[in-house]
Amino acid sequence: MPRTTLPISDPDQLAYRLLQDSDWAEAGGLATAPAELRVLLTTLFDSPEPLWLAWGRDQKRFFFNDAYLPMLGAKLHGAMGRSLQEVWSDVWADVSPAIDDAFDGRFRSFHNLPLQMDRDGSMKETFWTFSYSPLRLLTGEVAGIFCVVSEQTEQVQQKNLHSRQVAAITEQARDAHLELVRAREQLRQAQKLETMGQLTGGVAHDFNNLLQVIGGSVDMLLHVLDEDDPKQRYVQAIGSAAERAGKLTSHLLAFSRRQSLTPEVFDIRDSVRALSDIVSTVVGARINVEVVLPDTPLYVLLDRNQLDTSLINIAVNARDAIVGQGNVTITLSKVSTVPSVRQAAPLLGDYAAIRVSDSGQGIAPEVLSRIFEPFFTTKGVGAGTGLGLSQVFGFVKQSEGEVDVQSTVGTGTAFTLYLPLTLASSAAAQIPTPHRIANGTGLSVLVVEDNVDVAAFATSALAELDFNVVLARNATDAWAELQRDAHRFQVVFSDVVMPGVNGLELARRIRDAYPGLPVILTSGYSELLASDPNHGFTLLRKPYSLKQLASALAQATR
Repeated sequence: MPRTTLPISDPDQLAYRLLQDSDWAEAGGLATAPAELRVLLTTLFDSPEPLWLAWGRDQKRFFFNDAYLPMLGAKLHGAMGRSLQEVWSDVWADVSPAIDDAFDGRFRSFHNLPLQMDRDGSMKETFWTFSYSPLRLLTGEVAGIFCVVSEQTEQVQQKNLHSRQVAAITEQARDAHLELVRAREQLRQAQKLETMGQLTGGVAHDFNNLLQVIGGSVDMLLHVLDEDDPKQRYVQAIGSAAERAGKLTSHLLAFSRRQSLTPEVFDIRDSVRALSDIVSTVVGARINVEVVLPDTPLYVLLDRNQLDTSLINIAVNARDAIVGQGNVTITLSKVSTVPSVRQAAPLLGDYAAIRVSDSGQGIAPEVLSRIFEPFFTTKGVGAGTGLGLSQVFGFVKQSEGEVDVQSTVGTGTAFTLYLPLTLASSAAAQIPTPHRIANGTGLSVLVVEDNVDVAAFATSALAELDFNVVLARNATDAWAELQRDAHRFQVVFSDVVMPGVNGLELARRIRDAYPGLPVILTSGYSELLASDPNHGFTLLRKPYSLKQLASALAQATR
């Protein structure tokens, strides 16, 4: 029997060849098929979408196109023209009611319908989106059904996996969001502290110059007044007030990290041990102080005075937080990693960790983020300046360390200072400062100072002490004086912060050109010195006393 063909666009497609070779076609089914079925088969094979049709209410013969082939899998062999129930026997119980409805003239539609299907010999869950449409003859009789179908197994599984993952990480995501909010707030707080540090540092610099003139003038008056002069007490009162103002300024400088530190190598155990008696006195008899120290030495390169001040400031806050009796514990240990604090990266290396914990009332969370701000305090008016913890923060950060605070309301607070250890194990001996004011007879000093009032004090004070003084208003004038005749000077005394060439750069030039000429630097505020503590020059902090100035000059010219 000659092969019957259909007028389709691509006779070479696999599904059409399977139709030609099917048992149904070989038995004459295609040749005797009604015109409606032939038209439908032509439409089926010319469609780019996955389609199949079933023809005959009783036989339900199964026909499909090339786009549908991948969905058949192992069912492909012998499927063309067979009974739909035979081909899809594994899911027939699930789909037959809908197929019967379609043959009864009602369309049915399904979205991501789950079906347990035989896939290569094992039953697996699959998902399908499809719709059944009745195919009618001109008489109105339903002779078959059309099915538009797509398998959604992979998409549904991915979606379900995603849903499970989302469900699994919902809590973590919520925590991460809260952590991000906290991180943003901590970053904002850090930026605010940095801005406040720049502001307070600038104010402290100008204030130090004023205190220098006030304190220096007090020194000069005390130097010329007789010891029994009744004016002495007024001058001493001015000096005491200036000294207290100087301490406040030093706290501001410590917070701004522009303070010139005087680092030395020492075993931090000795410092904490010696300070424990002072802490016990500060907190009073109602509070028990316990100190826990390691057995091995921990050497640091720090400003010992600033460290002592920091621990005392923390102890004072602990005392004020404890109502009635309580405990303060100071624990010193060695750590190899500093944890992330205020979202900063963890610090690697060896550090001394000083933990000061108390059994006080704790700090409320809304207050905890502000405790290092200068002038912020929860104490009553007149009970504190709000500069103690800002000094702690500035000193530790300038020493390339970190400070962390943990607190629970009603339980207590713990401050932990992380300070870098050093490989050195001893410090150079300190030259004692003479108690008397040194006389400068025969010594010539080049004073470099741009502030008019400070320059006037320095030159007049040194002249009063019989120093020969030459004043230069800036580094350029000072360099010109040296080039004119450097041998007439035994020492150079220079401010650091000056317009143009700064004092530190001038000192380095002098050291290179005139290595035998000592240079003494002075400053109360300098980022240059703070960022380079190992500059190698003698430093006299502002405000300095007349005795300190004369002694520094005398020691430099020995």
